[in-house]
Amino acid sequence: MPSPLKQLVTFTSQTAGLEKTLRLIQAVSQIVGVTSDDKTLSTQCLAARDRLALGRRYFRLLDFYGCFERVHVLSTTPSSAGALLATMELAQFTFLGLYLFLENFTILHDMNVARVNWYRPLMTEANKFWFYALVLSILRMTWLIFFPVEPAPTANGKGKAKTEKTASQPKWPLVKKIIIDGCDLTLPGSFIGWVPASGLQVGAAMVVSTVLVGHNVWLAQQQRLR
Repeated sequence: MPSPLKQLVTFTSQTAGLEKTLRLIQAVSQIVGVTSDDKTLSTQCLAARDRLALGRRYFRLLDFYGCFERVHVLSTTPSSAGALLATMELAQFTFLGLYLFLENFTILHDMNVARVNWYRPLMTEANKFWFYALVLSILRMTWLIFFPVEPAPTANGKGKAKTEKTASQPKWPLVKKIIIDGCDLTLPGSFIGWVPASGLQVGAAMVVSTVLVGHNVWLAQQQRLR
């Protein structure tokens, strides 16, 4: 079993782990920044939050490609989950891809390299797409909790179809995803004014979602060490 230090080094040396670490620091910086009575500390923390948010954008610069690639696969491959779930998933990743794609057009503005007057309108529309994607993800996970997808039948040795006896899909990963997406919903929701969340509430929601996602990343990375 690797030492705790080795596990931490492994976590932060991988892209996913480093991004989640920066996101957690960003969330804590926001919480301190909006709650501190010390004006200097508050200004410093909010400045750190903004720099970390910008730095994290470099990690997802081309993530829109993966979303659109998944949309292509979903639109050209028959789904065993049913038409409704397949359509929801296709729409979810279409919206997420549009958010990530549009967001890239504002990165020079946030870097103070090329300021543009259409920054706010574009980011508003981009965040609407992110909001739609999260809502669809929550609805899809909720549907799967109450209406699990049956395992696809497999052919036996004589060519006849049979259904494998498999354990029912565990509910906790689905519930966990709902919690994560529900917390993340406060980010685009507060930006576009659809969710009345304060800066403290957004920061706290970011901490919860980041810890839950980070735990998944941590487990996956530590598994590869064994």
